Amino acid sequence: MYFDVTIIGAGVVGLSIAKFCSENGLSVVVLEKDTRAGEGISSRNSGVIHAGIYYPHKSLKTQFCLQGNKALYEYANLKKINHKKIGKYIIASDQSEIDKLDQIYNQGILNAVSLERVTKKEMKSLYPDLLVEAAIFSPNTGIIDVPELISALEGDIQHNNGLVSFNTAFVSARKTKNGFEISCNDGNEFLMETKYLVNASGLHSDEISKKIDVLKKDFFYPIKYAKGHYFKYGGTHPFTSLVYPLSNEFSSGLHVGFDLSGQIRFGPDITWVDEIDYLFDESLKDDFIKSIRRYWPNIDPSKLSPDYVGIRPKIQKMNEKMKDFSIIGYKGHGVHGLINIQGIESPGLTSCLPIGKYVFEMIKY
Repeated sequence: MYFDVTIIGAGVVGLSIAKFCSENGLSVVVLEKDTRAGEGISSRNSGVIHAGIYYPHKSLKTQFCLQGNKALYEYANLKKINHKKIGKYIIASDQSEIDKLDQIYNQGILNAVSLERVTKKEMKSLYPDLLVEAAIFSPNTGIIDVPELISALEGDIQHNNGLVSFNTAFVSARKTKNGFEISCNDGNEFLMETKYLVNASGLHSDEISKKIDVLKKDFFYPIKYAKGHYFKYGGTHPFTSLVYPLSNEFSSGLHVGFDLSGQIRFGPDITWVDEIDYLFDESLKDDFIKSIRRYWPNIDPSKLSPDYVGIRPKIQKMNEKMKDFSIIGYKGHGVHGLINIQGIESPGLTSCLPIGKYVFEMIKY
C-alpha cells in the first residue's frame, strides 16, 4: 500500500488536513486507533466557535482563530451543520477585575475582533440575576454541533477518495529514500509506504513522535495533561448567551456554555494530571458552586450534576506562559516529508479548517 499522505489521528485537525489534501488530488489515509473519529479532544470540549480575543497578536492561535471563525460558519452553512452565532459576554464581577477586562478588550481590538463594551447598567437590564460590574460582548462567538462537523469532514474525505482507517494503531515509522515505511496494527501488524507523514495525534503526539525513527527529541514536546470537568444544569436559568467570568485567586472563572438544545453547562476547570483518564471527580461540585455564585448568586446547587470530562494537550508546564500551536515541518526539524503537530488546544476546534489548509500548503511546497 502506498499513499501520498498519511495522517495519524482522526480528530477535527487530522480530518481537516485530510480534507484539503484529498480534494487537491493527493491519495490520503487517516490512521485512527479508536472505533470512530473525534473520540479524544475533539468530542470532549465546549463546542465553541471562538472569535480570537485572547491570544498574542501575531500568534498562529490568533491567525487561525480569526480565519477559522469565518471559515467554520461558512462550512457549517454549506454542510447544514447545526450551529448558532449565540454571542459571548466576558464579565467582571468585581471592581478589582476591571483592569483585567480592559486588557482583554484591548487585546481583542488589537487582533481585529469585533467587540462591544457593556456597562453595569446595561448588563443589569439584560441579566438582572447576575452580579456584573462591567462586560465585553463578542457577537461573533458561537456554538457548533461537533459530531456533525466530524461527519461532514469524513464525508468530504470519502467523496475525494480518501480513507479513514479505524481500529488502526500507528506502531512506528522508518525514513526511506522516498518517504516513510510505516508499521500499523489493526489486529495484525502490516506495513505501508507514504511520501508525507503528518502527526496529528493530539494527546498522544509525544508518544507518536518517539516512534518516528529520525525525529530527534529536541524537536517535539512532552505533552502535559490538563483535565477539565463540566457540570450541567437542569433547572431554569437566566442565560441566553455564553458567559465567561474572569478567573482570579477566588474563582477559576467557570464558563457558562450551551449545547444546541439549550442545555447549559459550567466549566471547564483545570486539574493537572499524570495520566489520561476520563473519570469524573464529583467532589469538585462544591468548588464549582462557590465559583459560580460569585456571578450568579441564585444558582440552585441541587440542579447541578456531572456532565463530562475533557483533557487538553498542553505543551507548556503548569506555571509557564501559554505556548502557541506547534506545527513543525522540514525547516524546523530537518526531516523531509514529516509534519509534527502538537499543543492544539483551544482554539483548536475553531482553527481546524485553516490548520488543514496550512498543512496542505506545507505539503504542496
